[in-house]
Amino acid sequence: MAHDKTEKPTAKRLEDARKKGQVVKSQDFNGAIVLIAATGAMAYAGPYAVSTLYGQMQFTFGKLLSNPEVLKPLTFESYNALVSSTIQSMVWLMLPFLLTVMVLGALSNLLQVKPLFAMEAIYPKLDKINPINGFKRFWSTRSLVEVIKAIVKMAIIGAAGTMIIQNHMSELMTLGSVEVPVAWGTIVKILAEIAQWACTLFFIAGLIDWRYQAWEFEKQMRMSRQEIKDERRNTDGDPMMKGRIRQMGVKMARTRQLASVPTADVVITNPTHYAIALKYDPDIAPAPVVVAMGKDIFAQKIKEVAKEHKVPMVENKPLARALYPVVEVDAMVPPDLFVAVAEVLAYVFAKNKGRRLAAQKRAKDAAKKQQQQRRVDE
Repeated sequence: MAHDKTEKPTAKRLEDARKKGQVVKSQDFNGAIVLIAATGAMAYAGPYAVSTLYGQMQFTFGKLLSNPEVLKPLTFESYNALVSSTIQSMVWLMLPFLLTVMVLGALSNLLQVKPLFAMEAIYPKLDKINPINGFKRFWSTRSLVEVIKAIVKMAIIGAAGTMIIQNHMSELMTLGSVEVPVAWGTIVKILAEIAQWACTLFFIAGLIDWRYQAWEFEKQMRMSRQEIKDERRNTDGDPMMKGRIRQMGVKMARTRQLASVPTADVVITNPTHYAIALKYDPDIAPAPVVVAMGKDIFAQKIKEVAKEHKVPMVENKPLARALYPVVEVDAMVPPDLFVAVAEVLAYVFAKNKGRRLAAQKRAKDAAKKQQQQRRVDE
């Protein structure tokens, strides 16, 4: 059950698939857009094209009928000139239709897949030319669905065309007894109605197929829970390895802190839960700096190192509890705790027979200045 692909694809899987050219795309929708474009272009510019072509043919054949000697003797040059002139006229007439179909066909693809250039999709692969794989694809469920869709579309379009012709059967029966322009107008009207129905039905079928292709693509891209875990592990790293690295980082940081404890001026304790080692050097920082801090077991190690190197320790539960949540290693103590820390330093320096008396005074002065400045700022 762990390998059942029941989970929705992740953003990374979809992005990887897109790089390979695997995107949601409906050929039926593209075909519908191209059909609508061709029909619209024909409806808009068709009469002009027909009349122009009719005039060109009338001019050419009229010229030949009025002067048959033009092609006598029939040579390659004279025949080529006549054919080239006719083909050139037809090309210029068909060019707007072709451009319209090509542009709207490209926009239809762009609407579905957005700008995409996937080199991997055009690389030659042996499995694409493998006859066994080709036979499997031919008899796959996807091929069967495509065949069924084609049959259903043709049946619907055929039924619609048959109904339209039956509705106009009385007009069609009179075509033999009316003039050519009238008959041609009737045929064009019927063909236009068939084309309108065909465009509508193909567009609806294209939208349905678009949604089906999206559902089929999402189904193919589904992942198992194990695949999601593997992807997360490859992206973010192995959780166990990350845990080990984190532990190593904590261990190195604590080792560095313990090495800094002998340089501290005082260690403030809770006494059992917290230990904060402070150092005051006005040449380095204007306020005391935390060189080490710990809780529970690590606090006991800090005290052991301090005792070993004869670093003064002061038990001050309120101050230790106030310092621990707000201070960081290698950072100065917060301004609102300057006075309390300065008093502790003054006590330590006084107890050690005036050790660094000048530093004591500077610590108090700095604390007072910081406090005054804070009041001014407030």
